[in-house]
Amino acid sequence: MALNFVKVGKRIGEIRKRRGLSQTALAESIEKSPTYISYIEGGLKCMSLDTFVAVANALRVSADELLMDSLENTVKVSNHEFASLLTDCSEYETRVLLDLAVAAKKALRENQQLFIQRRR
Repeated sequence: MALNFVKVGKRIGEIRKRRGLSQTALAESIEKSPTYISYIEGGLKCMSLDTFVAVANALRVSADELLMDSLENTVKVSNHEFASLLTDCSEYETRVLLDLAVAAKKALRENQQLFIQRRR
Protein backbone atom coordinates (compact mmCIF):
# COMPACT_ATOMS: atom_id res chain seq x y z
CA MET A 1 0.00 0.00 0.00
CA ALA A 2 1.43 3.37 -1.01
CA LEU A 3 1.54 6.25 1.42
CA ASN A 4 -1.49 8.48 0.96
CA PHE A 5 -0.26 12.04 1.54
CA VAL A 6 -3.80 13.44 1.41
CA LYS A 7 -4.86 11.23 4.34
CA VAL A 8 -1.69 11.99 6.28
CA GLY A 9 -2.18 15.71 5.71
CA LYS A 10 -5.82 15.54 6.73
CA ARG A 11 -4.84 13.69 9.91
CA ILE A 12 -2.22 16.33 10.70
CA GLY A 13 -4.85 19.05 10.27
CA GLU A 14 -7.35 17.25 12.50
CA ILE A 15 -4.82 16.73 15.28
CA ARG A 16 -3.51 20.29 14.96
CA LYS A 17 -7.04 21.66 15.36
CA ARG A 18 -7.73 19.36 18.33
CA ARG A 19 -4.60 20.73 19.97
CA GLY A 20 -5.88 24.26 19.39
CA LEU A 21 -2.96 25.20 17.14
CA SER A 22 -3.18 27.41 14.09
CA GLN A 23 -1.25 26.56 10.96
CA THR A 24 0.97 29.53 11.77
CA ALA A 25 1.76 28.22 15.26
CA LEU A 26 2.59 24.76 13.93
CA ALA A 27 4.69 26.29 11.16
CA GLU A 28 6.67 28.38 13.64
CA SER A 29 7.31 25.39 15.89
CA ILE A 30 8.85 23.40 13.02
CA GLU A 31 10.45 26.37 11.30
CA LYS A 32 8.37 26.18 8.11
CA SER A 33 5.92 28.59 6.52
CA PRO A 34 2.16 28.51 7.18
CA THR A 35 1.69 28.03 3.43
CA TYR A 36 3.83 24.90 3.57
CA ILE A 37 1.67 23.54 6.43
CA SER A 38 -1.41 24.28 4.34
CA TYR A 39 0.08 22.35 1.42
CA ILE A 40 0.94 19.40 3.68
CA GLU A 41 -2.55 19.32 5.20
CA GLY A 42 -4.07 19.46 1.73
CA GLY A 43 -1.87 16.64 0.49
CA LEU A 44 -0.29 18.93 -2.09
CA LYS A 45 3.27 18.61 -0.77
CA CYS A 46 5.25 15.57 0.30
CA MET A 47 7.27 16.32 3.39
CA SER A 48 10.69 14.96 4.20
CA LEU A 49 11.14 12.45 6.99
CA ASP A 50 12.79 15.17 9.08
CA THR A 51 9.74 17.41 8.66
CA PHE A 52 7.40 14.51 9.40
CA VAL A 53 9.21 13.82 12.69
CA ALA A 54 9.18 17.54 13.54
CA VAL A 55 5.41 17.68 12.93
CA ALA A 56 4.81 14.58 15.07
CA ASN A 57 6.91 16.05 17.88
CA ALA A 58 5.23 19.46 17.63
CA LEU A 59 1.78 17.84 17.79
CA ARG A 60 2.93 15.49 20.60
CA VAL A 61 1.76 12.38 18.75
CA SER A 62 3.44 9.22 17.59
CA ALA A 63 4.30 8.69 13.96
CA ASP A 64 1.83 5.82 13.74
CA GLU A 65 -0.99 8.15 14.79
CA LEU A 66 -0.21 10.35 11.79
CA LEU A 67 0.13 7.33 9.50
CA MET A 68 -2.91 5.52 10.88
CA ASP A 69 -4.93 5.74 7.67
CA SER A 70 -2.03 4.28 5.68
CA LEU A 71 -1.15 1.40 8.01
CA GLU A 72 -2.72 -2.03 7.97
CA ASN A 73 -2.37 -2.76 11.71
CA THR A 74 -3.85 0.19 13.57
CA VAL A 75 -5.19 -1.54 16.67
CA LYS A 76 -2.57 0.00 18.98
CA VAL A 77 -3.18 3.46 17.53
CA SER A 78 -6.94 3.12 17.91
CA ASN A 79 -6.55 1.90 21.47
CA HIS A 80 -4.31 4.86 22.27
CA GLU A 81 -6.76 7.30 20.69
CA PHE A 82 -9.65 5.76 22.60
CA ALA A 83 -7.71 5.97 25.87
CA SER A 84 -6.82 9.61 25.13
CA LEU A 85 -10.48 10.36 24.53
CA LEU A 86 -11.29 9.17 28.05
CA THR A 87 -8.51 11.01 29.92
CA ASP A 88 -10.52 14.13 30.73
CA CYS A 89 -13.89 12.42 31.24
CA SER A 90 -15.70 12.26 34.53
CA GLU A 91 -16.62 8.85 35.94
CA TYR A 92 -20.17 9.36 34.65
CA GLU A 93 -18.98 10.29 31.14
CA THR A 94 -16.63 7.29 31.05
CA ARG A 95 -19.46 4.95 32.04
CA VAL A 96 -21.83 6.39 29.41
CA LEU A 97 -19.15 6.11 26.69
CA LEU A 98 -18.43 2.53 27.71
CA ASP A 99 -22.13 1.66 27.59
CA LEU A 100 -22.38 3.27 24.14
CA ALA A 101 -19.36 1.34 22.88
CA VAL A 102 -20.78 -1.95 24.17
CA ALA A 103 -24.15 -1.25 22.54
CA ALA A 104 -22.52 -0.18 19.27
CA LYS A 105 -20.36 -3.33 19.18
CA LYS A 106 -23.39 -5.52 19.80
CA ALA A 107 -25.39 -3.75 17.06
CA LEU A 108 -22.50 -4.04 14.61
CA ARG A 109 -22.18 -7.75 15.18
CA GLU A 110 -25.93 -8.38 15.07
CA ASN A 111 -26.30 -6.46 11.81
CA GLN A 112 -23.10 -7.55 10.10
CA GLN A 113 -25.07 -9.63 7.60
CA LEU A 114 -26.86 -6.49 6.35
CA PHE A 115 -23.51 -4.90 5.53
CA ILE A 116 -22.27 -8.02 3.77
CA GLN A 117 -25.48 -8.28 1.70
CA ARG A 118 -25.23 -4.64 0.58
CA ARG A 119 -21.64 -5.10 -0.60
CA ARG A 120 -22.69 -7.85 -3.02
